[in-house]
Amino acid sequence: MGKFQAGGGKLSHWNGDVIMGRKGQKGDPFKELTWADLEEWAGGTIVSRGKAYQRGGHVKELAKTGDGKLVAWVQGRARYALMVYFQDGTLESLCNCPYWTHCKHAVAAVLEYLDRIKKNREIPLVSKRDKRLQILKQLNGSSFSAVIVGRESLIEGTQDDPIKAYLKGLEKEDLVQILVDLARRYPDVRGALLDKWRLSSGSVQEVVEKIRADIRELSEEPAWVEHWSGEGDLPDYSRVRHRLSELLEKGHADEVLSLGEELLEAGNRQIEMSHDEGHTAVEIASCMEVVFQALPLSSLSPAKQMLWAVEAELKDDYGLCEGSEGFWKIDRDKQDWSTLADRLLQGLEGLGPDQEDDSFSRDYKRDRLTDWIAQALTMAGRSDEAVALCEKEALRTRSFVRLVKLLKEQGRRSEAEAWIVRGIKATQEDRPGVSRELRQLYRKILEEQKAWRIVAALRAEEFFSEPSLGAYKNLEKASKKAKVWKDVRLAAMSYLETGRLPYDEPLWPLPETGLPRLPQHRHKEFPLFVNLIDIAIEEKRPDDVLRWYEESTIRKEFPLVLSYWDDQVANALKKAYPDKAVEIWKGLAESEIAETKVKAYHEAAKYLRKIHAVMKKSGREKDWQDYLKGLRRANARKPRLIEILNGLSGKRIIDD
Repeated sequence: MGKFQAGGGKLSHWNGDVIMGRKGQKGDPFKELTWADLEEWAGGTIVSRGKAYQRGGHVKELAKTGDGKLVAWVQGRARYALMVYFQDGTLESLCNCPYWTHCKHAVAAVLEYLDRIKKNREIPLVSKRDKRLQILKQLNGSSFSAVIVGRESLIEGTQDDPIKAYLKGLEKEDLVQILVDLARRYPDVRGALLDKWRLSSGSVQEVVEKIRADIRELSEEPAWVEHWSGEGDLPDYSRVRHRLSELLEKGHADEVLSLGEELLEAGNRQIEMSHDEGHTAVEIASCMEVVFQALPLSSLSPAKQMLWAVEAELKDDYGLCEGSEGFWKIDRDKQDWSTLADRLLQGLEGLGPDQEDDSFSRDYKRDRLTDWIAQALTMAGRSDEAVALCEKEALRTRSFVRLVKLLKEQGRRSEAEAWIVRGIKATQEDRPGVSRELRQLYRKILEEQKAWRIVAALRAEEFFSEPSLGAYKNLEKASKKAKVWKDVRLAAMSYLETGRLPYDEPLWPLPETGLPRLPQHRHKEFPLFVNLIDIAIEEKRPDDVLRWYEESTIRKEFPLVLSYWDDQVANALKKAYPDKAVEIWKGLAESEIAETKVKAYHEAAKYLRKIHAVMKKSGREKDWQDYLKGLRRANARKPRLIEILNGLSGKRIIDD
């Protein structure tokens, strides 16, 4: 649940109606809430919507429990039950709206409560049998009574499902009549009952045909969904999944397997044409999970079961076979793995060029199949054959990573290193991703050997190729282990300032890596201000942060406002250079205000709160209030902004 400590002070747990407020005073914690408290708890947008709900009279039948919790109906698209309360000094809420907690309905209820308190309007106590409490109990489960009602047990403990208890008490004839009535009213119930009857009467093929027809109908059209409106046409495969499960439970695993083949083919075809944010793939994958549960129970031999699973996964381009994980956890004999390997090798030999495929597609197909063959050969105890196959395929498809990993697993380190060098030379120009992964494998081998100087040299190449804070920290870690960080750091900082590489410098302490050197990322101009400032922030050097930031501003390095980055700079300067931090945040806030959008006003408020915190700490509260007044005057025709600015005054909501 959402939490926020009211007014910045610790509130002790309460007994009855008496609550200890901040500074040890007795009081109502809701009265201590400021607008800043509420916005930090729910967010500025939610608070704004909550205000509109409260003003529009959407809060109905507001009441309190005996220990000070608020209960209300709030009318939105539907009528929602909610409760807002303090637990161990933090604000929490529970609502049966889609947001569940810290929602606009909770904000509206808090504001309505404070408004009534201010106007001295009576707020009634909630009845122990209030319907809202029952709704919230169901929402939050058995923990509701402990969390919500505290020492006053307003709600009894959870009970068994009343429907189940009711059905258990019926006579057989009454129960049958209820099911018949439901079957007449609801087609899905009728269909489910008919399936059970067909399976029990031996009409298995009829059920299979029903499932097959469902698959054809569901997969016939592409699925789609419009992201912004939420409108779309999405297939519901739940009936297929339930029917497959029932078929399996009755012992018809072969039929489930056959349907799984059809589902996989139809699903791949449908997903390829669909634009539905992955919805259809998830639906079909849940059905295929049942199919993989059926696979070990089928009449196929263990080796043929494994072949079926591999072929299914090779056909799957959309994660439909994720449910196969359980199948592959089953222990199998080496002979079964060997049989699988031989069958797959036959498939690899027959995998000729496809006129419709480009070279990348062909290599991808070969690599997926070779992955399975290598695994099967290894599990069969035929490791030498696995290595020989991977060597051959590495030269054909440049799949050097698989070969290196296999050699490393078998303890053949020197061979792995030789193939790494060969692979990097073959892939650095046109397959940089493969080359990068090979370098990572080489570095891990060296780390295991504690060869820290070469590890640091590899990290240095990465940094000089694409400098970043992350690359700098990786270089620092390795160089410290190699005991050369002082000299390496000087060279790294010099590069960021001048662009001069240190490899030929006499004081450069790191050796050659033995690998082709990484190409240097081309920069238009040095110094690289972003990297220099990021590192200065990381190392807590505010003087250098300010120096590089001001120089970058003078050179107009960044024509566009980088608000996130500027905010980080201001955060780093707020202690040593508070005036500069305030200046940066003022620029960011005023830039957001100029957008004349409510969302931008809320973004501006984040920076304004930071300004207030710095000014307050340095004893400049009056300057802050004057600045706030100036913003109000300059933006007097922006009522939503004025409302937000008023909330930044630091006053309690009830006093505003």
